Amino acid sequence: MQLIIAVMLMFAVLTGFAGCSGSEDQARQAVLKAQEAELKAEQAEAAANRARAAAQQAQIAADRAQKAVEDAAREINRVAEHLDRIDQAQGASD
Repeated sequence: MQLIIAVMLMFAVLTGFAGCSGSEDQARQAVLKAQEAELKAEQAEAAANRARAAAQQAQIAADRAQKAVEDAAREINRVAEHLDRIDQAQGASD
């Protein structure tokens, strides 16, 4: 936004001092280019924000997956210990 204001001021100065249509056209083109650059910068910022949000969502999914793996490992260990106790009890009764 500040860039556009600066270019518009430059445009006003050029048209005030030059008074020639070639300079006015150049100033208008400069303003258009500045506006295009600002639009591209805004689009890039929006894309960066979307990428940041996607990265956060991916991290949340990774954290949930890690928790699921840890929960599954605990359950496997619990069942294995239970089976070991059953085997030991059967061995003691034989």
